[in-house]
Amino acid sequence: MGFLDKLFGSSKEEQTQHKPLLIVRAQFRNEKYFNKEIQYFIKIIEILKEDNKEYIKKHGALRGFQFENFTSKYNKLIENYYSLGEPIQIMQPIFKESIENFSQAWSEDYQGYPLLLQMVSFGILLKSDEEEFKKITDFLNKATQSNIEEMWKPDNLIFYLIGAKDNQRKGGKPYEMLYEITQLPKLEAEKAIKDYLEVWFSLHQTDPWYNTHLRDSGYSGYWAWEVAAVVKVMKLNDSSFKDNPYYPYDMVHWNDNNVLLID
Repeated sequence: MGFLDKLFGSSKEEQTQHKPLLIVRAQFRNEKYFNKEIQYFIKIIEILKEDNKEYIKKHGALRGFQFENFTSKYNKLIENYYSLGEPIQIMQPIFKESIENFSQAWSEDYQGYPLLLQMVSFGILLKSDEEEFKKITDFLNKATQSNIEEMWKPDNLIFYLIGAKDNQRKGGKPYEMLYEITQLPKLEAEKAIKDYLEVWFSLHQTDPWYNTHLRDSGYSGYWAWEVAAVVKVMKLNDSSFKDNPYYPYDMVHWNDNNVLLID
């Protein structure tokens, strides 16, 4: 039985009996849509696993981009589960799978700053343990010291989030703007975050996920995970912007009462 089967392999009757009523967190789409997206990614992951078995038989080992692909798919599952309204705890074991693949995804051909930031943000928000988080930072260190294009390397925002204060690299506009907020006193930062969230979506017009809600598939919610990670690290009061549709409030506060992690 595969990892996803163990998590979600119960019968439909069992799921109906035990599953609490979900309140969809994301804009624009309903429970049926996100359930369909989740099933799609579960199926794709299982297909990729089978394809990769054949690849290993022929070539001996997987390449970095294949592990990166797995990482992205697991992260899409997390986004869809969050958008659907599922409890945050069920996303933790999925993210462990994501980290395991990410830790093997490095190559000198790596191109993916957004994935770096997402991994750090999820690591903070889902409370990855020290050993797991080190797998993320080890990858970041490889990227920082490599000869890949500067645009794909960790930047000031990532360095701030992981506590690497000695490293510096100016990032793209949305990320440098957020980094500058981290340098403000708390009260000023809280006001600045509120204002930043008002323009967050428009700052990402060139991103591939922009306006995906207009398509028949591929929309997993619009969530400012990196903003949530900054709020968590800075211990900001988010009461003034908790209802912003792009702010994943539940991801920040799910463990306020020290809920046990799922193995």
